[in-house]
Amino acid sequence: MKIILAQSQHNDKVVEIFCSAFENSITFFTPITQKVKTAIKDVFCLLHRVFGQGFFVAVENGEVCGYIIMADDIKRLWLQAITSGFLKKAIMSTVSGKYGLTLSTLYKIVKNKLLYFRFEMTTQSSAQVLSIAVHPEHQGKGIGQKLLSKGIRHIEALGIKKIKLEVRPNNISAVKIYEKYGFCTIGETQDLQGKWLIMMREDCLDENNVVI
Repeated sequence: MKIILAQSQHNDKVVEIFCSAFENSITFFTPITQKVKTAIKDVFCLLHRVFGQGFFVAVENGEVCGYIIMADDIKRLWLQAITSGFLKKAIMSTVSGKYGLTLSTLYKIVKNKLLYFRFEMTTQSSAQVLSIAVHPEHQGKGIGQKLLSKGIRHIEALGIKKIKLEVRPNNISAVKIYEKYGFCTIGETQDLQGKWLIMMREDCLDENNVVI
């Protein structure tokens, strides 16, 4: 298994992994259809353009089986979404039916994102683990930990000392892994689906630049 920078041709597989790993979160808002997958792919394409150097995939036997996206500065995402016309195109695609989303579904998604902004406004400025997932068929192999370690090294190579993330409190296995890599719970936030733990990691590299 190797971890490499994601390329545009990996996006379809990344979308598949995202939909498999976060199926319950997606279906809270809408059934997973091909049109919804198109919307998700458009978002991942934007993320790749903005955070390409922090977007890694795990490849095993030629197959993408996991990914991580590290955001060095989340403000760059919102700026790119506005200035590139992404938001305008996304609204037009929703209205035209390309994404298969109803107005009520769109309202729930927007409301959920506004709750996320509260998380942004109430925590210290830092880099973020924006998204990480391993395909269910490949879980339990340590792939997620290797992706996380790679992401941490990328951020700290940029000279950024703090990294934060959100995780559901009932995802005990993930919480334990994050704690293993130096993340500590610093607070809580909540969206339409329930509570999130806010976890923060300070610089924890040893003298050989190895994550401890």
